[in-house]
Amino acid sequence: NIAIGKPAKQSSTQHDYNAAYAVDGNRGTNHLVDKCTHTDDGDTNPWWRMDLQAVYSITSVRILNRGIDQYGDVSYRLRDVTVTVGLTESDVNTPCGFFAGPGTASQLVVIDCPTLPRGRFVQISQITEPLTLCEVDVFGVPV
Repeated sequence: NIAIGKPAKQSSTQHDYNAAYAVDGNRGTNHLVDKCTHTDDGDTNPWWRMDLQAVYSITSVRILNRGIDQYGDVSYRLRDVTVTVGLTESDVNTPCGFFAGPGTASQLVVIDCPTLPRGRFVQISQITEPLTLCEVDVFGVPV
């Protein structure tokens, strides 16, 4: 996993559920206790992006979905997820893979990147729902 501890950003942040929580090594899935990321409820085009700080050929990305918490089971919100890769932060558009969903509670979603896209930045995007990521793993080989 080349993602852990790397810098991350997201399109918006609900409360203090910031982008760094997806690469903090905490694999718990109760987003209130284990500190998962969460974009604002009104963010209809949410994204999360990380800087690998070097260029890699990306082989796969894994997303640990939120589990059941005091809000019940809203894991279905993880759907229509696109993973893209880029060499610069302003151009993270090379396709890696897609997850149609909907996700299930505490699901480990594996998105393989069959074309082995090269990039320094990895972005996870979806439409219409807030984006919550409990942990993101990125696998690749240095270029």
